[in-house]
Amino acid sequence: MNPPPQNLIPIFWEYANRRIPIRLLNHYRGMPVINDGWIERVEEGGILVGTHKNQIACLYLTHNTVVELEALQLTLSGQVIGIQLASRKALVGNFEPIPRPFVHRAQIRVEPEVPVQVFLRARSGYQEVNAAIKDLSTQGLGIYLERSLYHPRLYPVGGEIQVRFSLPINHKTTPHTAPLSGRTPMEERFSRESIRGLPQSSQPVKMTGSLPLATSSGNLNLRGIIRNVRPELGANRYRLGVLISTLDESGRLTLYQYMAQRQAELIRELNMLYEGIARLGS
Repeated sequence: MNPPPQNLIPIFWEYANRRIPIRLLNHYRGMPVINDGWIERVEEGGILVGTHKNQIACLYLTHNTVVELEALQLTLSGQVIGIQLASRKALVGNFEPIPRPFVHRAQIRVEPEVPVQVFLRARSGYQEVNAAIKDLSTQGLGIYLERSLYHPRLYPVGGEIQVRFSLPINHKTTPHTAPLSGRTPMEERFSRESIRGLPQSSQPVKMTGSLPLATSSGNLNLRGIIRNVRPELGANRYRLGVLISTLDESGRLTLYQYMAQRQAELIRELNMLYEGIARLGS
């Protein structure tokens, strides 16, 4: 455990004594999670920071964070050394400066819950190929393309491609108050037994006041410009970063609906994750 660099200690003391907020940045399944935090005290191994429970959940998962001291235009990467779940505090240390300007994605980007298949056609190509969406925003897509299907002549940076795919859109129906047997997929993922790695209980869980969802598919057909290409050799694939250049109004509405739906799901997941790990830690 390395202590904070000596030139940071007076800054941390100043922030702690004057209760100046800092900003913490993490990502959860592609979605930026950004919350203010406060330095509770400066310790030999780092700083004890209090922050929002969703940020604590991210720190628990990733064991690192980005700390912004906006008043000083100072950005640091830090490692999570310990977490106090009940009090929503984390000990962060091993700081390294991040050169400014530090740019993080302002656009909300999310990863699909289940794999979404896409069909690509290069501008100079004659047939579609199968690929998968890594993540997406209202302005762009991250697409995984198998190594055997990638050719730099067909998919150069700056090249245009045509993409078509479908997104599941949930629509709320009438309220339902009857007990449900079993857990919802969200509860299943972050249940006490799942976190502990124990077998799942067969006892039904009763829920009231839930809103069943009817799912429909929203079809999108768009054109995009390849902004970057990164090989992932271990996974034997390429990741294409695509900027959406042409999308009709219906497709744009579908994309906005899906983004709002997925963002709400991820926020609920973070809430459930925090509640689960907090119970285990108590």
